[in-house]
Amino acid sequence: MKKIPWQEKEEFGFSFPFRCWDSALPEFIFPSHWHEYYELVIVLDGKVQANIDGNAWEALQGDIVAINPGQLHGYPYSEKGTHLRFFQFEMGIFSKDAGIVAGEALFSRKPVLRGCGYPERDASDKALHTRACGLLTDMFNEYREQKKGYRLAVKSDLYQLALVYLRNGSPEHESLPNLFLSSMKDQASFVTEQRMERVYQLIFKNFDNIELDLEEAARTAALSPSYFAHLFKKQTGRSFYDYLSTIRVSHALEFLLKTDLPVSLIAYKCGFDSLPTFHRVFKAETGCTPAAYRKKVKESNDGGCSETGC
Repeated sequence: MKKIPWQEKEEFGFSFPFRCWDSALPEFIFPSHWHEYYELVIVLDGKVQANIDGNAWEALQGDIVAINPGQLHGYPYSEKGTHLRFFQFEMGIFSKDAGIVAGEALFSRKPVLRGCGYPERDASDKALHTRACGLLTDMFNEYREQKKGYRLAVKSDLYQLALVYLRNGSPEHESLPNLFLSSMKDQASFVTEQRMERVYQLIFKNFDNIELDLEEAARTAALSPSYFAHLFKKQTGRSFYDYLSTIRVSHALEFLLKTDLPVSLIAYKCGFDSLPTFHRVFKAETGCTPAAYRKKVKESNDGGCSETGC
């Protein structure tokens, strides 16, 4: 399906263009978009569908998904309970000469590096996967703990990851399997995609607006509310309000993780019209209350419990 891509433009730190985090949503869904940095995604638990440049890939537990700068990609489906870990970085984190080699090495192969769920992997894939998982785990721990010298440690791991891909990877792309009955090319028309893209941008820019509703989204798409509701659910698998709630909860998770703001203020900043509504939607999405999630994260960071679950 021909796309007018939505460009994600979240800024990195100027001197250290790297970040990583765990998705806390039990059903991770993200519309088609693109960005000018590299992305690696590890499936820690569950299963996710990744649409990359018009091809559908199924990524299972242990698989590593690699996204190039400028690649159109999205995650339209995941199993309930799927746990993903994201790594994003710009080539500027490498030295000038090394960056060219590293970029070619990291993403010269097929987009999904298979984990242990695929016993038919060849020896090269097994060696690459084992080493890549170890380096990514080190990076995640260094970035989360931020001990003295953590930036140097992360850069070192990235260099090693590029070297491992360069020496173990194959530059030949295997044929891209269509894992789902309906491919992206069989979906809505180009004009409809343009309309829906405007809706996605409306949601991501105005999720904090309490008055944002289906009627406004339908006007943005220049469609009737009833037809828009049908089309939106067909494309995303969720109703407009369910999808909007997921986006709002994802921002609430960030506030709970990175700030000490009261839960009531976070609810307001994320577009919820009342605290009870926020509690109900948050628990439906994550399986726990906002306060329980914040406590769980704090205990996890203090070494008192595991990273997963609420």
